[in-house]
Amino acid sequence: MFEQRTRSSVSSRPASLRDIPPRRVMIQPPKQSPVYCPGHTRPVVDICYSGETDCGHLFITASKDGKAILRQGDTGDWIGTFLGHSGAVWSCVLDKHATKAATGAADFTAKVWDANSGSELISITQDHIVRCVDLSKTDSGTKLLTANNWRKISVYDLNSPKSPISIFEGHEQIIRRLLWCGEDKLALSASEDKTIRLWDLRDISSKPVAVRQLWSKELSDPVNDIQFNINCNVDQVTAVAACGNSVQTYAFDWRYKNLVEQPESLSTFTLSCPVNSVSLHPTEKLLVCGGENHIIYRLNSETGEILETCKGHFGPLHCVRFSPDGHVFSSGSEDGTVRLWQTVVGSAFGLWRLSVPNEVSAVNCSNLPTNSKEHCGANLTEVPATGDTVKS
Repeated sequence: MFEQRTRSSVSSRPASLRDIPPRRVMIQPPKQSPVYCPGHTRPVVDICYSGETDCGHLFITASKDGKAILRQGDTGDWIGTFLGHSGAVWSCVLDKHATKAATGAADFTAKVWDANSGSELISITQDHIVRCVDLSKTDSGTKLLTANNWRKISVYDLNSPKSPISIFEGHEQIIRRLLWCGEDKLALSASEDKTIRLWDLRDISSKPVAVRQLWSKELSDPVNDIQFNINCNVDQVTAVAACGNSVQTYAFDWRYKNLVEQPESLSTFTLSCPVNSVSLHPTEKLLVCGGENHIIYRLNSETGEILETCKGHFGPLHCVRFSPDGHVFSSGSEDGTVRLWQTVVGSAFGLWRLSVPNEVSAVNCSNLPTNSKEHCGANLTEVPATGDTVKS
C-alpha cells in the first residue's frame, strides 16, 4: 500500500522540499558595440580602405564638410585631415600602399595628396562637381579616373596631369561610382540612369587615345553603389550593386574573349527601404548594406538571409565598407559620424580586445608596436572597454 499524494499533502510540506521548477536562464547573444569615430561635422558620404601597410590597413572618409580624414583601420584612430577643398568632398580613395590619396569635390576639383605628410600634390580643375575618383591599383596609383556632374569620365596620368589623356561620355545621369578593374585595363561605372557600363582602356597609352564602351547593362532602378573585391581572381569576380530597394549580385568576367558579354545576374535581395551603399566581405560569403532607414544589414550573400541588423546611426547611411581583412566594416551617415562594427561580434580585435577595469589606469605605450604609437590619434587612457568612443 502506498500513500497517495494529494494537493493538501503537497501544500503542507515545507517550501524547501517542494518540487520547484528550475530557473530558465536566457543566454543573450553578444551585442554590437560600435566604435564611434568623431571628426566630421557634416554628412559622411564615402569611405575607402587601403591595402596592407606596415601599420595595418588604413581608411579614408569624405564628408560634405569639405574635409577628408585618414584613420587607422582597426581602431578608427585619427591620423590626419586633408585640408584644401572649398566645397563638399564627394569621393575619396587610397592607393594600395596608403602612400597616396585622391579626392573629388564640389569645388570643381580633384586633388591628389601625400598620405604621409598630408600635403597637396596635384589639383585638377574640371568644369563641374567631381563626383567620383579612383586611383589605379597595379602601379601604386599613377593613373586617376574621375567623373563629374556633366557625366564626363576623364583619365589622367599623374606624372603629367595638366590635361587628361582621355575624356569620354555615355551616361545620361549622374555617375555614382567609377572603378578601375581588370588589372587597370578596364573601367566600371554605375549611374542614376539605371545602367552599369564597362569601358575598354587597354589602348589608353596609344595615340590617338581610343576608349570604347564594351557593354551597358540596364537595371530596374538608379544604381547608387557598386563594389567588388580587387584581391580575388582578376578574371572572374563577384560584384554587388545597390539599386533602388534591392541589393543585386553579378558575376563579372574580365577575360578578353568575354568582355563583350554582359555580366551574369546571380541574385537579387529586396529590403524595406532604399539602399544607398553595399559592400562584399573578402570571403564573398557575407555582405553589408545600408540606406534610408538608418539601419545596417548584414546578409548571407548566397541566400539573402538577414543575419544581423546594426542600429546606432541617427540618419540615412551613405556608405558602408568591409575592411580588406574582413574583421570589421565601417559606415558613414547623414548624422556626420563614422562607426566601426565587428563582423563577428565579441571577437578580440582592435579596440574590442582591450580589457579596462572600472577605474581606468594609464596604458603603458612602451608595449605597443612602434607603428601603433606613430599613428595613434586617441588617448588610450580614455578608451572604454567596448570601444564606444574614440577621442581625438
